[in-house]
Amino acid sequence: MRDEVKRLAETVLGLSKADETEVVVSGGDEALTRFAENVIHQNIARTELTITVRAFVGKRMAEATTNRTDEASLKETVERAIEAAKQMPEDENILPRLQPQTYQQVQAVDEAIVQITPKERAELISEVIGKCKSHGTKAAGALSNSYGFYAVANSNGLFAYYERTNLAFSITVATDEGTGWASASGFRKSDVDVLAVGEKALQKALLNRNPKELPPGSYRVILEPPAVADLLLFMASGFNALAVDEGRSWLVGKLGQKVVGENITLVSDVYHPLHQGCPFDAEGFPTQRVVLIEKGVAVGLVYDRVTAQKHGVNPTGHSVDPTGAYGAFPRGLVMEGEDKSLQDLIAETDKGLLVSRLWYIRTVDPMKVLLTGMTRDGVFLIEGGQIVAAVKNFRFNESVIAMLNKVEAMSRPERAGAPEWEWTEVVPALKVSEFRFTDVTVFAG
Repeated sequence: MRDEVKRLAETVLGLSKADETEVVVSGGDEALTRFAENVIHQNIARTELTITVRAFVGKRMAEATTNRTDEASLKETVERAIEAAKQMPEDENILPRLQPQTYQQVQAVDEAIVQITPKERAELISEVIGKCKSHGTKAAGALSNSYGFYAVANSNGLFAYYERTNLAFSITVATDEGTGWASASGFRKSDVDVLAVGEKALQKALLNRNPKELPPGSYRVILEPPAVADLLLFMASGFNALAVDEGRSWLVGKLGQKVVGENITLVSDVYHPLHQGCPFDAEGFPTQRVVLIEKGVAVGLVYDRVTAQKHGVNPTGHSVDPTGAYGAFPRGLVMEGEDKSLQDLIAETDKGLLVSRLWYIRTVDPMKVLLTGMTRDGVFLIEGGQIVAAVKNFRFNESVIAMLNKVEAMSRPERAGAPEWEWTEVVPALKVSEFRFTDVTVFAG
């Protein structure tokens, strides 16, 4: 596929008479099987291809997109981009396109994922559903396998190419009283045990019965990795150097200072074995591993080329657009943990709550990363190192920064997040001494 994409990009570049031209080619194949009420109800497959042409005329830039590969359509797309660029106002932040770059190798393709058939997906789901039926529960979710590619090329000879496979399974199991949820994703087939994920969701659902109501307040909690990943996402944008410059980051005035507990180290590392993410950014600049927080101290930011030039530093390869309008965003977040399992954290807890997952999260105060949201799919009371009861869901109001100053223990990191949104992290479960719940919700799951 690499050679085909490169030939396509070169064809587009050869049709352009702009001062400089950049081409982004992305696409791939995805197949998905959905189920609900213990019945498979949808099986789909799609192939996508998108070609985006960015034309640069002096300090002006515009882009046009097509999904057609015939020469007439490509030429028309190039001409649309050039004509649109001529009408744009000048933008002094537009920099010359990059020269050819060298990229660190990543391996994110597993042919075993590409070869998964609808029959295999159906058989796996049917086995999970059968187990749920035997316990009088109902299951819903989706199993997908995909192959995708992303390439950036320009008229200066740059060509950057990345491809990956992904297998993702998500399931919610429901009883009459509550739900259980689990998910897993990875670029290797061996990393996603569909039957084990289904069993985890089922056991959570069976445990989440007869929930007792506890009063709102501050509780010691153990946040499972999916909950941690959801919270860190809202913190990540603060490491954008442009956001700091513009005074809209929670890190304004805090770089080099202790901001969270000394046991917290956070890195942007697309090369982590569980990530193997794209080794270049939106402009084709090589992505660097960046330490963001080291032992509680904010030590690093991510830079696009425009902001890096203003600061006299090297870009980090985290640009999200070709103009510098949005700055940079850290990808491949990795939080260090401890050599403990989730069960170890539970066993070490005399009294507290286990929180499986969060949802409907919204920002209350971005400068404090103060969030509100609700628990979902299983909150459990821990006493004497054991789960003793299910608990009704809460609404929470908590600052992620404050929370990371109260982490007592961590598990081994694992992959979590939302692969369908192309956002995953490698994070541990966190045991937090205080987490503020402001109300009990009417949501039963």
